[in-house]
Amino acid sequence: MRTRLIGLGLMLALGAGAAQSPVEELATPAGPDSGMYSLTTGANQETYLTWLEPTSGGSHALKFSRLAGIGWTAPVTIAQGSNWFVNWADHPSLTATRGGRLFAHWLVSTGRKTGAYGYAIRVASSEDQGRTWRTVLDEGVRNVKDYSGFLSFLPTGTTTTAVYLTPLAPDDGTGGDEDDHVKTVGIARFAADGREIDRTIVDTDSCSCCSTDIADTANGPIAVYRDHEAGEIRDISIVRHVNGRWTTPAPVHRDGWRINGCPTNGPAVAAVDRRVAVAWFTAAHDQPRVYVAFSTDAGATFSAPLRVDDGRPVGWPDVVMVDDGRTIVSWLERADEGKGTIRIREMAPGMRGAALSVATASSGRSTGIPHMVRSRAGDLIVAWRDGQVRTARTMWPRGSGAAR
Repeated sequence: MRTRLIGLGLMLALGAGAAQSPVEELATPAGPDSGMYSLTTGANQETYLTWLEPTSGGSHALKFSRLAGIGWTAPVTIAQGSNWFVNWADHPSLTATRGGRLFAHWLVSTGRKTGAYGYAIRVASSEDQGRTWRTVLDEGVRNVKDYSGFLSFLPTGTTTTAVYLTPLAPDDGTGGDEDDHVKTVGIARFAADGREIDRTIVDTDSCSCCSTDIADTANGPIAVYRDHEAGEIRDISIVRHVNGRWTTPAPVHRDGWRINGCPTNGPAVAAVDRRVAVAWFTAAHDQPRVYVAFSTDAGATFSAPLRVDDGRPVGWPDVVMVDDGRTIVSWLERADEGKGTIRIREMAPGMRGAALSVATASSGRSTGIPHMVRSRAGDLIVAWRDGQVRTARTMWPRGSGAAR
């Protein structure tokens, strides 16, 4: 199915008025059958697209491209391997520090696996714009049946922080199947020169295969993830770095979603100063919803959640917060016959803007998990998969900046 861009005639409510927001596809340098993509705007304000691409030799190559003007640069290969774990939900990623140092992560088999998993996280760093890379972290190298993954980066000042999922105990291969695995939420920090500083476990029992996210506030970094509590409750939790330590996990909101298994549908967070927005999917009480909740105290407390979706959400939200106070949420909405639309909507306490549809795509796993960022120029850039990695931009009215 070819992706069809839509939304040229839709109006996006902005404050007291409304403005037409055309959507333009940005051709990517990603090849056929590419996937497992991510978007980021680094601390250097450059926007990067990362993806995996099959090679003629049967392996995979991890590549990235930088947004330059209105197009993507020629791709740069980070690494290539035949022993990687390639999965529709657990995407490799890349970030950049203010000084331009790059960090990338991907998933590698440990060489010990006895089942479908047995893979680890590899993090590498580059100080020369991606020409050469040095491994700075391998997490989960002892995994046999278990896995480590779902990592998200945050460059913060002179350090870079990453949040990820990893097993509670070393995997010796004697455990049960994946449903029995207990995941923890780990935090790793890297110095300005790329070396690992430390690793910390901030939650000893989380949902096992939902993506994580992390953002910076005026009070310090915050991380969000889908938690796992007694009775198979899987709501969204937040941890905050306060006075040099990570806080005890706290719920963003008590949805009470009881589900006996991971829904593979994680949250997203964005922050500017002490303002925070968290977006997530829930199907509590058999009512699928995408919500966003706001905080004005750097994530210590949140307002009651606001509904974002249009009635048939698949989920997979993302969120961007702009310095002038606007918050934009993206998500995948189910259409008919296996199709879906990637939509964006401005949200604020007491305000729900009109939805803008960015693209049509499958409503299933082949789409991957759509990403959205704001570029240096002020546009919103959205990535998804439809046979290969695709991106589009919408000429969102310019603000004074954004945080992802």
